[in-house]
Amino acid sequence: MKSGKILPYVALALGSLMALTGAAFVGMYILEAIVARAGEPDQSLLFWYLPILFMGLIGMVMGLGLGVWGAIRLRKIHRQIPIEAGADPKGTAEL
Repeated sequence: MKSGKILPYVALALGSLMALTGAAFVGMYILEAIVARAGEPDQSLLFWYLPILFMGLIGMVMGLGLGVWGAIRLRKIHRQIPIEAGADPKGTAEL
């Protein structure tokens, strides 16, 4: 296999992993900073855990983008029709 054919699979796998990790970070922020601290007088962890939330959001966006790019590349690779040797790719040989 050529590296051009492997790259979309790698992008799809890494994008999915990155998006799932980002969703886990967002979930961790919601559970630890909001749900677990509900009713406590000190709400400073809402602020101090913001980097976890932002890392999760950025990871989700980058992962989804990478996954979509990999899926688009896979579709393009599978739609290509191989041209036989000696065939005119535009079909203008008979003109």
